Amino acid sequence: MSKQPNWDLIAGIVLDAVGTLIKPVPSVADAYTEAARRQGVELNRDEVRARFNRHFQSDEVRGDRGIHSTDEATEIRRWRRIVTKVLPEVPDPQTTFAELWDHFGRPESWQCFPDVAPALRAIHEAGIAVCVGSNFDSRLRRVVMGLPDLSWAVDALVISSEVGFRKPHASFFEAVCQRLGLPAWQILCVGDDLENDVRGAMRAGLSALLLDRGAERPHDFPHVPDLTALLDSRLAEA
Repeated sequence: MSKQPNWDLIAGIVLDAVGTLIKPVPSVADAYTEAARRQGVELNRDEVRARFNRHFQSDEVRGDRGIHSTDEATEIRRWRRIVTKVLPEVPDPQTTFAELWDHFGRPESWQCFPDVAPALRAIHEAGIAVCVGSNFDSRLRRVVMGLPDLSWAVDALVISSEVGFRKPHASFFEAVCQRLGLPAWQILCVGDDLENDVRGAMRAGLSALLLDRGAERPHDFPHVPDLTALLDSRLAEA
């Protein structure tokens, strides 16, 4: 059993973005299905969702420096491959890719979870610095800065394509420490991916909590069902 974080030591929190702070609205499946429809291709949304999940998981990022290394060009190539595999029926895949790339780079295509605003207010009131740390590309800056519930609260933003490595690589978490100006043992990582956000963070010396919104995954790690519960765990320790 992994240990609960020691809140007396925590001076900074790094929060994952997608699935932790924000979600796409409309959903990925809806956006892809509509993109195909604009090219005259009618697809079943559930089939599109299944295709996306399959190809998103199987398309391993491998940049010039090996597995987990990345940059902006690597991310663009990766997403072009995913779009092409998910929507092979469209007659103009390049146009479809460009539309979807632009769509998911707009703040209005994303929505914060309801627990985000109150959680961030309480974190700041406690004097804890906030970092958003995500396997994403430079589009995330526009998204975060365009969402009022996030833009005011973020002290640092660490994006994999900008620092050269994706989570769970240790170099990603080293960048988090540098941006926050804190040692690893004073930082708590919270996210919805067990390997990227929990195991990777802990291997790098950070504390970690799994955000398990569905509470459906068997694991032996400290977890919370939402960000409000994260604050409850801090108050309980106090």
